[in-house]
Amino acid sequence: MITKRFLIWPYLFLLLGSLSCVSDRGAVGRHRKIQRVVILGNSIVAHPPSEKIGWLHDWGMAASCRECDFVHLLKKDIQQKAPGATVVWGSIAAYENNYNTYDLSQVARYKDADLLIIKISENVKYEAGMEAGFIESFDKLVKALTPLNKTKIVIAEGFWPTPVNAMLRKYAQAHSLPHVPIEDLFANDKTNAAIGQFENEGVANHPSDKGMKNISDRIWNVIKNDF
Repeated sequence: MITKRFLIWPYLFLLLGSLSCVSDRGAVGRHRKIQRVVILGNSIVAHPPSEKIGWLHDWGMAASCRECDFVHLLKKDIQQKAPGATVVWGSIAAYENNYNTYDLSQVARYKDADLLIIKISENVKYEAGMEAGFIESFDKLVKALTPLNKTKIVIAEGFWPTPVNAMLRKYAQAHSLPHVPIEDLFANDKTNAAIGQFENEGVANHPSDKGMKNISDRIWNVIKNDF
């Protein structure tokens, strides 16, 4: 005779097997090799030349050279540890400026990376009562970028202090995603900004080479064990 105790075992194995397949969006499958990294942000990621504001390059704004912006610094760290990894990046400043009406098909080329780093907030206009609408749109952005739900997602806040950073931090916590604090770099040490290096105040408030390095280091400390 087969007792009830023995009848339970097959169901326990099935349950344990199903649980082993569950993972949150903040962790790549523990055994999934990261081969494609996507970094999305705004002018701190990349900005085209604009003589009007005195910016003549196409890399992260205010960095003194291409290799000095945080994206290229991070790319170097990633590829030193994972030579086969590809790193692509782009600006979604248009999303920040129009998050309620932004056409998410514009980010289709960035979807389903192995690792997605989103570093925004600087261009999001804060208004009282906007949190629910912004977070709803941000969640749609994240889901549009990760339809297969297999991407490790890292949320890095903006360089300039704003209540929007707290919204992003809360979102990361609610979804068990790694969060990278950044606004204190500008708030506590203005040498992290390129103040005095550019006539245009908007450009000068962007990260200096020191600030770019600090941003890169903070993000790298969060992701380095995934390579």
